Amino acid sequence: MPAVTFNRVTRTYGDITALEDVSFAVPAGSICGVVGTSGAGKSTLLRTVNGLEVPTGGSVTVLGQEPAQLKSGELRALRRDVSMIFQHYNLLGSKTVAENVAIPLRLAGVGKAEIAQRVADALDLVGLTDRAGHLPRQLSGGQRQRVGIARALVTNPKIVLCDEPTSALDPITTAQILDLLVKINDELGITILIITHQMDVIAKIADFVAVLENGRLVEKASVGEIFARPRAELTRRFVETVVPQRLPASLAQDAAKGALGTVVRVVHEGGAGRSLLNDLHKIFGVDASLLHAADAPLRHTTVGTMVLGLQGSDDRVGQALDWLAARNGITEEVLS
Repeated sequence: MPAVTFNRVTRTYGDITALEDVSFAVPAGSICGVVGTSGAGKSTLLRTVNGLEVPTGGSVTVLGQEPAQLKSGELRALRRDVSMIFQHYNLLGSKTVAENVAIPLRLAGVGKAEIAQRVADALDLVGLTDRAGHLPRQLSGGQRQRVGIARALVTNPKIVLCDEPTSALDPITTAQILDLLVKINDELGITILIITHQMDVIAKIADFVAVLENGRLVEKASVGEIFARPRAELTRRFVETVVPQRLPASLAQDAAKGALGTVVRVVHEGGAGRSLLNDLHKIFGVDASLLHAADAPLRHTTVGTMVLGLQGSDDRVGQALDWLAARNGITEEVLS
């Protein structure tokens, strides 16, 4: 059973449509990313999962329940299973780290001894045991986000929602936070639904990705599929930010003049392009020049592009192109 299912979800505000007919499922135990530009409806979609937004049409099913149909007590119980990590930490400045982490448990009426143990466990998981007595102002931005993550985990949730959790952080701290989210998913099996406008975040941690544009779902697939074969124009633009597709201007000019031979772009997955240049020469006698290359290490595989200039007789180059088209893990496109 999926952890979350969006079934033809629509959300309107008067004449404004924030979401329109969005349908996809988030597999239990996965990390699923929702990516889109500002105003695409990402935050609205995320908030339907914990009942902060109610769909105008369609339904959202979370752990077998529809938040929009629950009474207040039932919704509070569901929210203990669905925690949230915010973009700007949302910590109380007058409370210590431990006191901030304990807030959800105190609101739920958990006993002091159990609170102390669960807070200690959560802080240990995020590497902040020695900061338990500090105030938020004594911490770095990355440490504050770790406090927010510990607070989300202290209720032992089944799902964690992440609202742009790294957009306010520097690249090094971002990498550390993303590694922590992967650790949480691997070790605890918690389903993570993360919204972001940063495709490099999706590349690093996600199993699946949904792409929103103007409130509509334009593409949804595994991360490997999205990076190797993006279909929607917006998806291609997002992928371009991680794996550049365009030739540098000088090479594009030479290709247009025919100075580089037959120019072909090759997208390769899981190391399928590792021996490609050698194979083309050995099997077909074609000289392959590497004109441009970029790789994206994904969570479970690698996707990269190579732009090659193929030099040889028309027959041999044609055979080489047919061979490329038939290979598993390879997608080829003749550019000129």
